[in-house]
Amino acid sequence: MIDTEVLFRIADAAQDAGDYELARKSFERGVALGDTASLTRLAFIYDVGVGVPVDKSLAMGLYRKAWRRGQDISAANNIAILYREVGRRGEMFRWFQRAAQTGDGSAHLDLAKCYLEGLGVRKNPQQALRCLSIAIGSIYISEDEREQAVALLTTLKPALV
Repeated sequence: MIDTEVLFRIADAAQDAGDYELARKSFERGVALGDTASLTRLAFIYDVGVGVPVDKSLAMGLYRKAWRRGQDISAANNIAILYREVGRRGEMFRWFQRAAQTGDGSAHLDLAKCYLEGLGVRKNPQQALRCLSIAIGSIYISEDEREQAVALLTTLKPALV
């Protein structure tokens, strides 16, 4: 029996090396074996067109399947981004909320931006402040995103005082 983690690493290495066909086939095999991480990566391949034509509809379906299988945070964030791309702000906001409920700091940063700009939700600087505080304290956020959250928080606090 093939270990899905090993298969995922093979696919990831193949993608990094530019062997997109091997990567896609390896992720597909992982999906067939029930691996949610492979499903999310396969969705991403179609989302951005890594060695295949871009297919946002297929990507959305795969992301949704990944979410249903294991509440994959990356899938939820990418669903939100796909909704943002087509201007469906309410759906975008709800998917960022789902990702944030799993503790994802990146999603909290995106929610804060939504609250600040009134994207898919009413403007609410207090909620934005709360989301930014959570984002900054999260271990599930990139350093670049953490810096963005700190900068937003710094500009927001004086306005609320």
